[in-house]
Parts: sequence; structure tokens; C-alpha cells
Amino acid sequence: MRTALAGLFTMLILAGSVSAQTNTVFIHGKSGSNHNGTGTTDVNNYWGTSTSSVSGSKIFIGYDGTTDPRTYGTSRAQTNITTGLTNNCKGTKTCKIVCHSAGCYAIEFWLANLGGTAASKGFNITKVTALAAASGGSELASALNGATFGFAGNAMDKALIVSTARAAFNHNNTGGVTIYHVPGYKGMIGASAILPGEDDYAVAYHSSCGYNKAGGLNKCQPSLTQSEGIWPFNSNVTYTQYSGHLRAPSLTATGLYKDHGEIKADGHR
Repeated sequence: MRTALAGLFTMLILAGSVSAQTNTVFIHGKSGSNHNGTGTTDVNNYWGTSTSSVSGSKIFIGYDGTTDPRTYGTSRAQTNITTGLTNNCKGTKTCKIVCHSAGCYAIEFWLANLGGTAASKGFNITKVTALAAASGGSELASALNGATFGFAGNAMDKALIVSTARAAFNHNNTGGVTIYHVPGYKGMIGASAILPGEDDYAVAYHSSCGYNKAGGLNKCQPSLTQSEGIWPFNSNVTYTQYSGHLRAPSLTATGLYKDHGEIKADGHR
């Protein structure tokens, strides 16, 4: 009898390990296309071949890439994130999330407004890998808005205005999930003249590294103090990463020499 019970116990353990599933969930950023969907298909091919660096089961959460990433409704980010994570990150299913650009804005907003930790709400989310995160906004969106007196740009562009993005939610509340940042510094003439510090031609390090305020930064690390202003009126300014935000451990503080699109292939970090 004891032997039979031991065998049954072993079978139950093995059955549990077999039924458990780990998914990598991809959440895209700004786009001129509608990628609406929550399944195994990358609707309208936002990610291309860049997800090949990640092995295992893959889920794509898509929405209309011209809409505000904070909004709910048909083809909207917040509704589809809720649906996608509920279907694929609960019970025996565990998820790691990979977001790109404004997709990080979307998932960070969702986590901050979850009403508790992800675990307490039944979600099994191990981490978020934030590729070129735009959750701190982009000076390009701010410049477009200012130059056109608010008349140009779609809802996504307006959400990405630096002051809007930074005031949009409590960036220190990550729902108990660590956000690991992957920034790039392969800029572009023109865009880099507008973006402060290092940038990937779309977002600057203050956003892609999860810093607590905007500024011209060239390192991605927990804290950075630098002298700013014209001598003799200069002063030291300290920037820190928001709580729950870290640089991806496989990177150095300098980040990656990749642009905003190229960095999509680093979801394995």
C-alpha cells in the first residue's frame, strides 16, 4: 500500500509539471496599423522575426497602434491586456512579458492600476522585459504637440507627451512585478537633436531606463548624479530609477548600440 501511494504521489507531481505552461507574452508599441488580437498570431506582423530570440510558447497581445495605450474598448490596449493575461497567465499558466516602446507604457499602466499585486489577483507573471520603454514619454511627441499647437498627432502621440506620460500613473507601483529595462543608444540625426542624452531615435534614456524624471542621461543604473546648468550657476541633479525598475542584468550601464526597431530582437534578456 505504501509503495502504491508513493507511486501515485509521484504521478501527480509529474502530471502537474507536464500541465504547467510558461508563455512569453509580447505587447507592441506605437504603430500605424491595427494589431488587434490576443493569441498566438502576431496580427499585422509588428514583431517580424525579432521574436525568434525567445524560445517556447508565445502569445501576442495587439491593439490599434494609433490609440492611447491607457484606454479600454474594442482594439484598445487595456482591454486586450486584461483578456490576454487572464487567458494565458493564470492557474497552471505562467508568463513573462516582453514589451516594446509604448507597449511598456500600456503594461506598466495596467500593473499600476491592478488594485493589488499581480500575484494577489491570480496572475502568474515572473517579470517584464521592457525594450526601449516609452512609459516616460518622448520629447518627439512633445515637440510635435508644441509645434502644431496640439493639432497634429493621433491619440498615441498625445499620450506620449513627456509631461502626460509621467503624470499618467504611479510609476513606482509595478504590481509586485519587476520591470527590467533594455535601452538603446543608436540615435539618428534630427531626432537626437530633440531627445536629451542618449537615445535610440525615438525615446531617451530617462524613459527607456525607467528614471524618475526627465533629463539628459547617458547611463542606465539605479541612481545617477550629474552637474547640470551653466557654470557658475550649475548644480548637481540626482536621478533614480522608479521602484521595481532595474536594468536588465545581462547589460552594462551603457546599454545597447541598437536603434528603436533593432532592440525588438532583445526580448530574451
